Amino acid sequence: MKKVVLVGLFALLTTAMAQAQFSLQGGVNNVTVKVDLDEFGSASDSELGFFVGAGYELGLSEKFYLEPAILFSIVSDLTALYVPVILKYGVAEDFKVTAGPQLNILLEDGIPDGKTGVDLGVGGEYTFAEGWFAFARYAFQVSRGGDFGELTDINTFTLGVGKKFN
Repeated sequence: MKKVVLVGLFALLTTAMAQAQFSLQGGVNNVTVKVDLDEFGSASDSELGFFVGAGYELGLSEKFYLEPAILFSIVSDLTALYVPVILKYGVAEDFKVTAGPQLNILLEDGIPDGKTGVDLGVGGEYTFAEGWFAFARYAFQVSRGGDFGELTDINTFTLGVGKKFN
């Protein structure tokens, strides 16, 4: 029984690796920060910035894919690292719907706590040429640690392009 499981696992990993594609990505993002001011209500601000990064798409089946990525983002004076783990489902030959968690890490020194947060992202990806793709994703904050996290929501809209390499 162990042999059958090991052979099956090896076959699955070999198939997934054969369908894996490394990608370089970049684009613009709009970050909205909303701060809760207790009895005074709340205040929000949106800023436009850019991101660059890399991903690694694994083919899980004919229609399902998993893509962990690491993206470096600069928006105004806020620098962050995003680590999305996106599940993709191919609804058409060139179009995939996407969803998954995203870890975001603020790289600023002036934030006492709550530098790390978890977002949930949803979006889509369109392949428009051999290896080239465009994507859009909206990620809304699910949690952020510390006192800073209790008062602040950080949501991100990302619009990007990328190139996949076999």
